[in-house]
Amino acid sequence: MTIKGMNGENYNVTGQGQGNYNTVGASAGIASFLGLNAGNILGGGCYNRNMAAGPVEVITSEDKPISRYEAAMMDKLAAKDGEIALLKANTYTDQKLADVYDRLLTRINLDKNEQNAINMNQAVYNGTNTATLACMKQQIADLAALSELVVPQRKVCDTGCCGCNQ
Repeated sequence: MTIKGMNGENYNVTGQGQGNYNTVGASAGIASFLGLNAGNILGGGCYNRNMAAGPVEVITSEDKPISRYEAAMMDKLAAKDGEIALLKANTYTDQKLADVYDRLLTRINLDKNEQNAINMNQAVYNGTNTATLACMKQQIADLAALSELVVPQRKVCDTGCCGCNQ
């Protein structure tokens, strides 16, 4: 994230894990926010730890002063570290999305195959029922036709009455 100082300068503010730069960057950011710079505080010189007049020094954890060029270099390194972290996060996200896509595609194909099997069984059942119903319909039609058929009396034989074998 970038913050703007009172004099219009831009400062990058990094997250945790940036090491010594947080201390240096925070000091520079606070000084800028207050309208102070390292060479001129309140119009003329400033006091360091020893209360002597002179420029403000930025001290690292090793108690060695650094120059603005070194601070700028640390700023650039922190920006590159952030960019690398973003690229790694994007790569990780892409991999996870590809994994999810593969799992979903596998599941969709499995469900599709199961549904095709169910549809095939249903088609066989429907075909069998259609054929059976067509056969029954024909038998019903034949029975209905028999009731309308006139059979001559001589062709009708009462079994057991006259001994005919027809």
